Amino acid sequence: MDYIDERDTNPVRDWLRDVKNVPRKAKAKIDRLLLQLAGTELWVRPAASNLDDYPGIVEIRVLWMNVQYRLLGFRGPGPRQFTLLEHALEKDDKFVPPSAPATAKKRMKEVMEENPLPGKPRRRVCEHRFD
Repeated sequence: MDYIDERDTNPVRDWLRDVKNVPRKAKAKIDRLLLQLAGTELWVRPAASNLDDYPGIVEIRVLWMNVQYRLLGFRGPGPRQFTLLEHALEKDDKFVPPSAPATAKKRMKEVMEENPLPGKPRRRVCEHRFD
């Protein structure tokens, strides 16, 4: 799943599609890892890890050409779902942008507080597309 913001845009998908931010080969590696994780119940380092200071937030970790790509998300909102909330890079053990974990936490709260009517889809998430 991907987070949808208040402007109905998908910030993670937009970032992944921008070849200036994520070159094609890096995106291919990210896509492979996402597909691999989708079929795995237990996620472990180096592929993924929990962020200690942000309970519930998981970082998906991809290294390509000495660039550390990070996708932040959480398990939910439904069972066996994972929602991508924010993107970042990691340099010198710090997120770029530094606000990425806090943004992910805020977005997780928005998704979890949304209560759609029975039978209606959530507005804050959509299926992740590999394109």
